Amino acid sequence: MALEEGEFDGLISNLDSVIKSIKDEKIQKFRWFQEKALNIKNKRLFDYAILHIDKSIIIIAALIDFIFNTINGEEKKSRYYFPLIVRKNILSDDYLTTYQESNYLAVIYDAVDDVEYIRCLDRILRDGKDVEFKSGGRLKPYMLLSHDIYSSERLNNKSSNSLTLLNKNEIVKTFRRMVNGMNPDLEMTYMLRKYGFLNVQDIRGYFLYEDNDNNIYTLSMFSQYIDNIADMWQYTQDYLREFISKYDGSDCSSYIYKNCSDYIDEVKNISDLIANMHIKLSSIAEENFGVISPKESDVNDLVNQIISNLNLLFKYISSGEYSGEIEYMIRDILENKDFLFDSISNIKDLVPYFGKYLRCHGDLHLEQLLKTENGYILIDFEGEPTKSISERSRHISPLKDVAGMIRSFNYAAYSQYFEYKESGKGDLDIEKIENLLSVWATVITKSFIENYVNIINSNKKDLIPDLDHLSAILALFKLDKAIFEAIYEVNNRPSWFKIPLKGIIECIEEFKKKSYLEVYYG
Repeated sequence: MALEEGEFDGLISNLDSVIKSIKDEKIQKFRWFQEKALNIKNKRLFDYAILHIDKSIIIIAALIDFIFNTINGEEKKSRYYFPLIVRKNILSDDYLTTYQESNYLAVIYDAVDDVEYIRCLDRILRDGKDVEFKSGGRLKPYMLLSHDIYSSERLNNKSSNSLTLLNKNEIVKTFRRMVNGMNPDLEMTYMLRKYGFLNVQDIRGYFLYEDNDNNIYTLSMFSQYIDNIADMWQYTQDYLREFISKYDGSDCSSYIYKNCSDYIDEVKNISDLIANMHIKLSSIAEENFGVISPKESDVNDLVNQIISNLNLLFKYISSGEYSGEIEYMIRDILENKDFLFDSISNIKDLVPYFGKYLRCHGDLHLEQLLKTENGYILIDFEGEPTKSISERSRHISPLKDVAGMIRSFNYAAYSQYFEYKESGKGDLDIEKIENLLSVWATVITKSFIENYVNIINSNKKDLIPDLDHLSAILALFKLDKAIFEAIYEVNNRPSWFKIPLKGIIECIEEFKKKSYLEVYYG
């Protein structure tokens, strides 16, 4: 888009310096910024396009490179999509930086929640014309459905991306961290909907950035807003808060089965949904979908990844100081270190019993399920956002999703444990509360797994391992998730480090068992 003479010309010619002037702490406060644990060494403008300009504002699609030093002393670069809106002389608390022009102050803001930016995207989507970037790259719009939008507001700040609520029951999802390829959230949601699985959002359109080498990057998509009661994480937190408040200190198991039948029914319905999603995904015959039989190399890749992350975790542990319960749990894990590595490596012998590999959700947990008046909606299919698109688009065992839900039940339980402990208002001993919540997580997990296995075995039995091998292979996926969580918690939320450490210890115990029946029925 051509500039009008004299409008924001100083800002544009100095845009790289303007980007550098944004304070690192303002960047690191954003939930979507994935390298919070690393110090920003440098940041620089990679590319940009002017999406809109008039007398009072300019909207810029900026691609910014952030440079970091890793724990190993290596240099790391991450590229982020950073839409900016610049207003004249309008300064509010959420500004990123400023630039002084000769006759006014240019104030720079993050644009994603601004209605002017959303309207601008909507116009580009409707026009269907590419927008050229400074380097010659292009913003390419793709519209699937059509209707109007008029206003926007922040939806929440819990996602690793940015969610902006639009009217007409629509959300713009902005994929901040740029990764080469079609984002799995867009691809998976579209394909499931296309093949009749309606427990996902509808998509109106999306935007890709295409560079001069024809590499594509998914920048954003317009999708259906689901009117919901709550996501299942929040619903579960509210449920457990009331559940704890009524606990009288009696036998845990009796209390749970007497008072949790409604939540157990919810969990069974959720496991139905997840099993049916996996069955549907296994039936899609288009490219990069369907089922495959895992090869030895596939399992080797998984094992090597887990071992690599476990070694990284041990490196973090060795550089820290711990006391009390955390110290005891770390000692327990270190005492079983050789057994743990041997157990992970021995999984390679179970390749013939792994079941099938297929496209899965990839990062499934309670927040990715919306509870509605009519059931549940699955959201956020992009997988683990720190990984490449190719990694997130790989076929994998559906047990990865099952493991994600199991770990999420544990996190939900301990979230309430910490809340109860920190409030100091409870009448019951904290150890009783921990035991209650730990048993609750075990009961819920058992109900979830039993129902999931029954649905799969009644419809497509070969998707998952048989009962003799299920526990060991599921334990591997739970361990993978717990190690990933532990690396995050030790760097970002040390007070919650206990949760994944407990998960790792539970996986060690499960590796010592022989079968699914022994793990879940003693």
